[in-house]
Amino acid sequence: MNYSNPQLRERLAADYVAGAMRGGARRRFEGLMAADANLRRQVRDWENDIYPLLWSLPPRVPPRRVWRAIEARLKPGGSRGWQGLAFWRVLSGALAAMLVAGVVVYPMQVDRAARTQLMAVLQSPEAQAMLVVRADERGGLHVHALQDLASRADGKALELWVIPPGQAPISVGVVAPEGQTALPRAQGLEGVQTLAITLEPPGGSPSGKPTGPVIMKGDVLKI
Repeated sequence: MNYSNPQLRERLAADYVAGAMRGGARRRFEGLMAADANLRRQVRDWENDIYPLLWSLPPRVPPRRVWRAIEARLKPGGSRGWQGLAFWRVLSGALAAMLVAGVVVYPMQVDRAARTQLMAVLQSPEAQAMLVVRADERGGLHVHALQDLASRADGKALELWVIPPGQAPISVGVVAPEGQTALPRAQGLEGVQTLAITLEPPGGSPSGKPTGPVIMKGDVLKI
């Protein structure tokens, strides 16, 4: 595996943060991070995008079966279980699963008002998450492709539109089919209800209005 490939690194960082990476693969990736500052930065970028979405979920009590499974794994080792590496691997795996399921309530929730952000997750018609769009403090938009969208683009441009309530779509710019794209917009996502991606001629719509089909969309969330 070529760990210098930018697209591969981005995908691995996303899998790591989302909890999709398990066992030996997760440990190997952590070893790579320990020696690679740029990889650690990519992971932090994904944490900044994904974790706020998790903090915005309403708290839920973990199912009793989760705790029973943890207790069952701990009992054979007795008190030694707390000191063993296996215990911490089991516990970290359980916590990662609860994190992805949205059942862990972070202490940072008390800070949520001070960290309010506007974000959107754009989904395909099949309800697959495709893009995360986040507004920064200066009004710019940061777009992260959650997967390679080249096949969906099919040689056309992926143009991002903001749609304020009751108004026509406004073009923000063309989005790269993989990795990250930064787009300037002074207002950020303020006053925007929905985001959409359409397929347009290379370079974007020549008319300033959508001309192609909508292939993904999502509502703006305040988190």
